[in-house]
Amino acid sequence: MRIALSLALLLLAPAAGAADGVPDIYRQSYLAEARGDYGGAVQLLERLGPAGGTYVAQLRKGWLLHLAGQHAPSAEAYQRAVALEPSAVEARLGAMLPLMALRRWKDAERMGEEALALAPGDFTAVSRLAWIQYSQAQWARAEALYRRALAGWPASAEMRTGLGWSLLKQGRNKEAREAFEAVLLYAPDQVSAREGLGQVP
Repeated sequence: MRIALSLALLLLAPAAGAADGVPDIYRQSYLAEARGDYGGAVQLLERLGPAGGTYVAQLRKGWLLHLAGQHAPSAEAYQRAVALEPSAVEARLGAMLPLMALRRWKDAERMGEEALALAPGDFTAVSRLAWIQYSQAQWARAEALYRRALAGWPASAEMRTGLGWSLLKQGRNKEAREAFEAVLLYAPDQVSAREGLGQVP
């Protein structure tokens, strides 16, 4: 009986050791990220074994790969995270970043719309969707989204600046000037707003 118990404990020991190592791997990965060693932070996650297939691991891998400029693998990792947690908003928001970097506008837009369906009014989703529309020269759509973001966050210098640029691109110079000037009243060093104001005829 004692021999059987000892054998069972011996067989369980490696599994327990692996589980105990997971927090330390994450800790080391965060430290590597803080140093700017994004590739090293990703490599550490490869040591997670089965735990590397979890939602959190895939979410973190997506983020680190994006920071490392590996946008296609980043998008894939985020997609795996979405598949693991279909109701997750954060994975969809994360996926928007590499997709935007790849200029895969339609895919990024779909992720943003899915995020909004799950979390109506989410500021990050709305703000990124506004930029996506602006980047595709859809000035009126961008304007509507920037206004939607500003309805909830009126003090956002970034969103009001985006609104100003969207108005400027539509030739609505008076409104654009007002938007840029409003930003510069409380964010006088906002470079994009100052640049936009300088381009208003």
